[in-house]
Amino acid sequence: MRSVVYADNFADNVAAIYSHRVLSLLDRRLAAIESHPFIGNPNVRPSLTERFGPTLRTFPVPPYTIVYRYDDERDRLEFLALPYDRSVW
Repeated sequence: MRSVVYADNFADNVAAIYSHRVLSLLDRRLAAIESHPFIGNPNVRPSLTERFGPTLRTFPVPPYTIVYRYDDERDRLEFLALPYDRSVW
């Protein structure tokens, strides 16, 4: 069974969102990733790999980007951050 972990940083980022539209979209995108963890983009900006390490994936939730890692061998999904999209350059 797949384990799903939400990093404190991710939870803090989500708590700062006040838009019901963005939160609703975020819920749908998280469910999609949980069902299909390879759905995200593996071509991650260097600034993200410097902060969170290798093997990351990203998935957009405008104006944010979900940053996560999936370990296929352990079937572990880890949501790491939800930065404002322009802040990850």
